[in-house]
Order: sequence, then C-alpha cells, then structure tokens
Amino acid sequence: MSRFFSSIFMVCLLTAMTLVISLPASAGQSVAKDAAPAEEMEEMTMEEAPVIKDTDVSIYGRFWPRVTYKDADGGSTDITDALSRAGIKANTRITDTLTAVLHGEWDVDIEANGDFGDARLAYVGLKGAYLGFVGIGKQWDPYYNIVAEVTDIFYHRASPFGYDNEGPFRSNNLVRYANRMGNLSIDAGMQVNGSPENNAGDKGFFRTNADASSDSDDVDAASVGLSYSAGPLYLGASYLRQNKDDDDLKRNMFGVSASLNATENLYLAVTYQYIQEDPDMGPEINPYTLDVVGSISFSGGIKALAGFFSYDDDVDGTNSKQKLGGNFTLVKELHPSTDVFVEWLIVDPEEGETENTISLGFRYDFDVAIF
Repeated sequence: MSRFFSSIFMVCLLTAMTLVISLPASAGQSVAKDAAPAEEMEEMTMEEAPVIKDTDVSIYGRFWPRVTYKDADGGSTDITDALSRAGIKANTRITDTLTAVLHGEWDVDIEANGDFGDARLAYVGLKGAYLGFVGIGKQWDPYYNIVAEVTDIFYHRASPFGYDNEGPFRSNNLVRYANRMGNLSIDAGMQVNGSPENNAGDKGFFRTNADASSDSDDVDAASVGLSYSAGPLYLGASYLRQNKDDDDLKRNMFGVSASLNATENLYLAVTYQYIQEDPDMGPEINPYTLDVVGSISFSGGIKALAGFFSYDDDVDGTNSKQKLGGNFTLVKELHPSTDVFVEWLIVDPEEGETENTISLGFRYDFDVAIF
C-alpha cells in the first residue's frame, strides 16, 4: 500500500472511530427530548442494569524533529527525524482477569514529506492477570526487550549505537509470549514466514542481506529471554536464532544486559551481544557489540545522557573492522510532554575519518483517551 493510501486509511480509521463514539451520545439526546414523564423515567432508570465501560481507546504520538549538522564529506546540514510516530491503542476487558489488546503504530516521516510511513507496530493479543500476554503481528522483538531496551535512552534513531549494527528492534509475523512471575520475567517469540524487511528502517533480522527474500513456510526466527528485577537492579539474558534459506545463512545471537538506578537521579546500563554467523560461502563472522550508557538528572528539568559504544565484525578473528564512538545529549524539559535537546555523536571507525554529528531539536508527546 502506498503512503498516500496509508494516510487515507489512517484518516478514515480515526474518522470512523469518532463517528462510532459520537453516535451513542447523539442517540441519548434524542431519547431525552421524547422522554416520558419524570416519574416514568425514574422507574425505568431503576430497572435498567448499570452500564459498565469495558473498552478504552486512545491515540498517541511523538514528534521528534531535529536540525542536524554532519562534518563528513565536507559537511552537510539537514532536517532529520529521531523516529517520530503516531499510534492507536485499544483495550477491552473480557473478564476481571482477561483483557484483549490492540496496538497499531506508524512512522511520521518529518524528514521527508511528513507523510505516514511504514508500520512500526500492528498486533492484537490477550493479556491475563496470571497467564501473561500472547500477541500476533508486528511487535517489539523479545530479544530487544530483554537486552537492548535498557540502553535505548538517546534522542537518536540509531540508539543503542553498538547494538544497532546487528540487533533486531521490531519484528513482523511474530507470535510473542511474555509473563512476569515475581522478580522473574520471560519474553519469547517465534517469527513465521517473515520477510527480510521485517523491521522499520531496515533494522533487524537479515539486515546485512536486505535484498534477499525468504519463501520458507517454517520458523524463520525464534528467541527467548529471561530477566530479573529487584528494586533498582535489572539483569537480562536472551538468545535469538535466525534462519535464512536463500543464502543458507544462520545466525545465533547471545545478549546480556544490566541496569541500575544508582540513586534517584543517576541511571546506569550496559548491553553486550555476541553473534555467530555461518554463511554458505565466505568466512565465518562473529561480530560483537557493547553499549554502556548513563543519565543524570539535575534541578530545573535538565538531564544529561552519555554513552560509549563499540562494534567489531570479527571476520575470522583476523581482518576485523572495529568502530568506536560516544554520544552526549543534553535535555531541557519544558513540560512533561515537551523537551528541547542538543546531541553530539562521534563515530571513530578503524578505517576512515572520524565523523561528528550535532543535532538540535524538539520532542513533543501526546496521549489522549478518545473513548
């Protein structure tokens, strides 16, 4: 579906929802005009069962435009986007312990024409108080949830910067299960008949072979992760297995993470992953990534974010290409919904010149219940 039809679909969807929501109110006003005498109305009201609202619907969004200067290739300045998005959520209470969940989210391409772009999320699931959550559709990958989310704190679309080179973010055609049992949490997923472009912005599964296709009717990828949370401490570990038929490339990904709210204002986190790639032709590749981040809050709504990252593709352990870098972000909160920020990213590849990127921009969030 083209971006034009995607935009029309979203407008029609929201318009239809608005009409559906407004109809009961209009109907109620019509009944009131033709109502019976007050005594009859009171008697009817007493006989009617109370109406219980069992569905909540909300629309939300985050607009994240930036002005960015990059000193590479003689320098350039452009309007960029830190992954702006808009979405809709719905929850329907089926029983006291079971809820149906709907979630759809789409890119807003501010750096292009401001159109609705690719789908980021699109799934339906069931959430039980004791049995956990199960969903089908495009979702945040369990591997990301366990090992990368804790270091994804920056105002940049490539965060976490080391993990971004290899790890998945959102995956389509995914069946996911998640549950929390005391301090322990489990998150697992199975991707069936997925395509290589299963993540927004060509991130994720098979990103190094994005032009290939998969005709498999079997499981294309599967992951499972466990995490432990106790007070300010978080520990996580996850394993992801990816299969690809066309080039017979198989990948095993192992990731670990940890975070600590050291004080009320100081946050520290780390993500490390090791990948085994076994291509049909060519040398074995064993990349690894490291992200170490921290944030500290000051009075007046000011927050500083800093991080170090490393990526090494480790080709045969001899001809590896390394990339090191760091990021510093300074945020001023104007309102809980609005920030202004400046961000400096430095990337130092083993081959080539060091690149500096400086961005200045806004973050504006909204979340409105419409039913």
